[in-house]
Amino acid sequence: MTHSNSSNLNVKDLSFINDIKSMAVIGPSEKRNFFFLRNHQDSFKGKVYAIHPRSEEIPGFPKEDIYASILDVPGEVDFAFIAVPPKLVLHVMNECVKKGVKLVTIFTSEFSDAGTEEGKALEQELLKRAQNEVRILGPNGLGLFYPKIGLAWRQHFPTTPGSIGFIAQSGGICNIAIYSSIELGIEFSKVFSFGNGADLDFVDLLYFLINDSETDIILCYIEGIKQGRINDLIAILNNNKKPIIVLKGGKSETGIKAAKTHTASVSGDRVIWQTFFKQYNVIEVDSLEQLLHTARLIACYGIFDAKNLAVLSISGGYGVVLVDIIEKYGLKVPPFPLTTQNEINKKLFMPGTSSNNPLDFAAQFFAIDSVKEIIDIVLSDKSIDGLILDLPGFYLSFPPRIQDLSTFYNTISECLNLGHIHKKPLIVITQYLTRLNSIHDFLLKVKQRNVPLFGDPLEFIPLLPKISNYFIKSSK
Repeated sequence: MTHSNSSNLNVKDLSFINDIKSMAVIGPSEKRNFFFLRNHQDSFKGKVYAIHPRSEEIPGFPKEDIYASILDVPGEVDFAFIAVPPKLVLHVMNECVKKGVKLVTIFTSEFSDAGTEEGKALEQELLKRAQNEVRILGPNGLGLFYPKIGLAWRQHFPTTPGSIGFIAQSGGICNIAIYSSIELGIEFSKVFSFGNGADLDFVDLLYFLINDSETDIILCYIEGIKQGRINDLIAILNNNKKPIIVLKGGKSETGIKAAKTHTASVSGDRVIWQTFFKQYNVIEVDSLEQLLHTARLIACYGIFDAKNLAVLSISGGYGVVLVDIIEKYGLKVPPFPLTTQNEINKKLFMPGTSSNNPLDFAAQFFAIDSVKEIIDIVLSDKSIDGLILDLPGFYLSFPPRIQDLSTFYNTISECLNLGHIHKKPLIVITQYLTRLNSIHDFLLKVKQRNVPLFGDPLEFIPLLPKISNYFIKSSK
C-alpha cells in the first residue's frame, strides 16, 4: 500500500508501526544460542512466537509458543524477524503474506548486497512474493528498534523512549548509536536499520518519521538513494518542519566503492549531495559521533542561534584555548558590556579572577554561590547567546574548604540549570581524564537534567554554527 498526495508523492504506508502488538522470530538458531529470539523475548512487551520446522523445545522459552510455521500461530502476527538461509526466504515470505504479517525484517544477506546477478534476481523475486502487502526492512538489515514497545534486536538496549528517530542503512552503525545513547543521555523514538532497502527505503522511512508524532529530531546515515526517488525526497523535504541531521557515507572515492559492496547503494557525487543538503536545510555532519552530539544539543535546548558565546573557565589558559577554537569555527567571544562587567565585579573578591569574556573564576569557583550569581548575570546579557563552562573533574572530586558537599553539588546543579531558565545553551566541558569514579553519579545527574556534557571542545564547537545556520534558515 502506498500514500500519494497532490504532488504525486509515492511513499509506502507505515502507519501501523505504532500499533505493533505481536511478533515472530523465524529461524531461531540453536548454534547461536537462539540469539535474536532471546533478545526480543527479553524486552518485547507483546506476544513473541518462535518459528522453526524442527525445534519443539527451546530452553527458557514457552513450549506452547513454538510453531513449525507462522501459519500455525493461532493469533495475529504483526511483525516477523526473519533469519533463515537465502534459499528459504522466498518460502517464508509466502507464508508471511498468507498470515497477514504487516512488517518483516530480513536479517539474511547475499541478495543485491552480494553484487551478483543471482542475488539481485532473488531480491526482485522477494518483492514479487511480498505482493506489496508485507512491508520489508532489509534484506541485510537489523530492522526496527522501538523502545516504547520493547522491540530490540540486541540485549541491553536502552528501554526509555525518547523523541529522536534514526534511519541507517548500516546495522552496525545503529548498534553503536544505540549503545552510545546510554552514555550520551539521548533517547530514541525509533531506529530503522534498512540494509539493502529492497522495499522500504530511505525516502519511505524519512516520510514516516517526519509525520511520526513520537519523533521530533531525525538522524540519518545514508550511503545513497535509489534512482528515481529524488523527486519524492525533494517533496518530503519541502514540507518538513523537523530538524534532520545527516551523515553521508561514501563521499571519498574509496568510500563510494565500499558503499557499493556494503548495501549495493549508488552514493553519487559528493558536491551534489552537499549542495542538496544546503538547499533543503539539512544539517550535514562528518562522523557518527557528531551526528549523536548534534542530536544531544538540540534535544537539550531546541534549535538555537549561538554566534556570540561567553566562556567561563577555572583555568585562564584553558579559556584562551577555548576562545581560539570558537573563533576558528566562525563564532565570537565578544567582550561583555561595561554594565555586565560592573555587575560581575561586584561578585568577584579573589585575586586572579577576571570579569571580562573569557571569564576566569580561578579559586573563587569554590565560593559556588557567587559562581551561580555570575552565570545568571552573564546569561541575562542580551548580547550573549550561550555559555561554555570549563569544569574539570578534579575540582568536583576533592574540593578544598568545602564542608557541606551535598549543598556544594546541589548549587552546581542549579548553576548548570540556568541555561534552561534563560533559554540559552549552557554547555559543560569535563575533560575525560579528569573524570574520577567518585563523581560518576554527579555527572550522570547532570546529563539527566538535560545539560550537555562533553569531554573535548572539538566534540561540539564545530556543531554550533551548523545548528545556528539551521535556525536562521528555518526562521525565514
